[in-house]
This record gives sequence, C-alpha cells and structure tokens, in this order.
Amino acid sequence: MKVLHVIWSSNIGGIEKVVMHLCKAQQSHSTIEPTLFAAKSEGPLIEQLNHFKISYVKGGFKSGYTNISKLSNCVKVFNNFDIIHLHSFNPILALAAVLAKKKIVFTEHGNFGFERKKRFFEKLVKSFQGYFLRNFPKAILFNSNFTKSVAQNSYRLADKNTYVVYNGIEVPNNVETEVKYDLNNTYKIGFVGRLVEVKRIDRLIEVIHQLPDKTKICVEIIGDGPLKNQLATKIQQLHLDKQFVFLGYQNNIQAYYSNWDLLIAPSSNEAFGLVAIEAYSYGCPVAVFSDGGGLAELVNQCEPAQVFASVESMCKFLSDCMESSGQLNETNRRNHRKAFASTFSIEKMEDSIKQVYLSL
Repeated sequence: MKVLHVIWSSNIGGIEKVVMHLCKAQQSHSTIEPTLFAAKSEGPLIEQLNHFKISYVKGGFKSGYTNISKLSNCVKVFNNFDIIHLHSFNPILALAAVLAKKKIVFTEHGNFGFERKKRFFEKLVKSFQGYFLRNFPKAILFNSNFTKSVAQNSYRLADKNTYVVYNGIEVPNNVETEVKYDLNNTYKIGFVGRLVEVKRIDRLIEVIHQLPDKTKICVEIIGDGPLKNQLATKIQQLHLDKQFVFLGYQNNIQAYYSNWDLLIAPSSNEAFGLVAIEAYSYGCPVAVFSDGGGLAELVNQCEPAQVFASVESMCKFLSDCMESSGQLNETNRRNHRKAFASTFSIEKMEDSIKQVYLSL
C-alpha cells in the first residue's frame, strides 16, 4: 500500500514533526510504503527527512493559494499512490487529489485560527474546505475530541467515517527523571512553543506577576516567534526580568523536561497539545487552563486537578506547590505521568491509522 502524506510547510512545526515520525514508523511495516509530499519545499524538514531516509517529493509551491500552475504536476505525482493522506487544506492540493481519483484521507490538525480575524479570501477557502470534506475523503481523522467538535460545527460534517486518533510521540526508553533542585531551591517552570497569540503567554506572565513571593521562581521559555519583543516588554514593565529567561529554540529539550518542577501550557483552544505528552513522558507535571482545548482534554485524563478556570486559581496552586517542597514531583506521581504518556506512542498512532487505511 503506497501512501502519500501531503503537508504544506517544510519547517519543523507540530504538524510536520508528527507526520515525519508517522512516516518513520510506517517505514517499519512492509504493508505500507510512505512518501512525504512537501508543498513548500525549502526548510529544515528536508534535512531531517534525509537523515531518517524518508522518501519525499518537493512540491515547489509558493506562498498563498494561487499555485494553479502546479496542479498538473501534483496530479501526476498523486497518481503513483494508492492513498493520498492530506494533513492540511490547500485548494490546489485538494483538487489534485480529487482529479487523481485516489482514496483520500484527511487529518484535521486543528489549525482554526481562533486568535485572528479572517480575511474574505480565507473565509472563501474555508467554505471550499467544508465542501471538500463533506464530499471527497474516504475518512477524516481528528487529533482530539476538541478538534473533532470544532471541525464538525465549522464544516457541518457528519459522524460517518470520522475517527479521533491522538497524536503520538517517540516515547523515551527507561528515562531517568530524577528532579535536580539547585542550591537555592529555585522553583523552575517551563514553557515550550511558538511565541504567538494562541499560546496565551500573557496569562503565564500574569500568573507569575500575582504570586506573593517571586524571589525563588524561574520561568524558562523555549521557543521563538513574532511576539517575543512584546512579551519581553511586558515582563520588563511588570519588573519580572529576574523571573523570566528566553532560551529560544532548543534541540534537546528533554533535559529541561526532566529538570522542571512544572510545565505551564497557557494556550487557549489548542488542538492537541503535544507538549503536554512530551512533558509527561519525562515525569514532568503540567498545568493548563480549562479553555485549552485539546490540552485540557489530555491533562483532564492524567491530572484533572491541574486544569484551572482562571489566572487566580492557577496562581494559588503554584503558590501552594512552592510551599509543599516537591510533593508534586514525588516518584509515584512522576511514574503515573510517564505511564500515561506511554499510551500516546507513535506506534499506537501508526497502528490506528493503518486500520483506517485497511478499512477503506
């Protein structure tokens, strides 16, 4: 069974990372021959695909939706596969999949754009996407029940041939997650993600600002993005310079997960929340807000007491944690998190998707 996974970007974001690891897992099964089609072909993902020896095709697309000149070539490429698995919507790519007359699987990863006002053309594309999803895919996958609910309401989708398949991670083997406290007993909080509006890092800043005692707290922010300067200015205005450290993009974040007392993921309407599962796989506790979408869905299954309705309630929790001398990170609780994360392996995700393929 030859499967073509179609993505838009060649950067290494959440979708690209998941699809790359899915292809890697599928390579180990003789029943599936995966290839990745990257529409926009310049980016660090290509180097990673070469490293893992994953077969790929460069689409050569430009920015935007008007790459009509690429349609014919896409149809020719798509004709070489049994299943076209789309991981984002682009009108030209969707049309090419339809014209190739192959079985189409679509995964909705939850890029709904809650944080910004949509332009007219974007609304038009969303209308096309709804028509496409209602009429052409043999199966539609969602990375969380939250994503499924939003997509069904947005695109008026029926329940037929829809599946929730949680994203998977490469679960670390026999990882030691002993907490290493520094000499000053600083309480270390982590954040991992793009510095964009949907991540709601402003709420994390406000939580720290409201703490009665900030002297022994350090927040390490891993990631980069367009809001970095704005966030840095807000931190400075609130006199929190000593509490926040911007670390930028980090290749090896595993060491941070193992060292943090707590990961705070303050996003609203997050589709899945891979960062929570990654943190849990190293035993690191996670705190989120109740409007966190897929993030809240996951944390509710592992540590429901750490889903908060407000900045004030999370601040109270954090203050209590700092006084409890590491109770949140005692061995049984860390082992519980790691066991929970192990149920989200990339192998389990791969097997669930394979069963969908075989049912078509």
